[in-house]
Amino acid sequence: MGELIVKTNNPERVAEIIKGASAKKLAMLEHNQQLARKKIEKFEQKYNVSSEKLIEEWAAEDLEGKDMEYVEWAGKYKLYLLAQEDLQILKSLDYVTK
Repeated sequence: MGELIVKTNNPERVAEIIKGASAKKLAMLEHNQQLARKKIEKFEQKYNVSSEKLIEEWAAEDLEGKDMEYVEWAGKYKLYLLAQEDLQILKSLDYVTK
């Protein structure tokens, strides 16, 4: 596990501020991820294919809406994955003050 060291004259207050900001970011990521998941599920149901398969095997020509629909679906899925990664990082934080 890596460390991030923040030096300050008021470590408890800074930890409190960072925890609060992290909690807000966590809530925002979870909300955005839920919205993206709903949109992704609609595409997966419409085409009866997983997003993973879309990214690995499909092209825009395989979709009814062609480029715009492909870009939207692939973009939502990639944002969903990035949010998942950020959520895991934020949830793994351990705050230590000295």
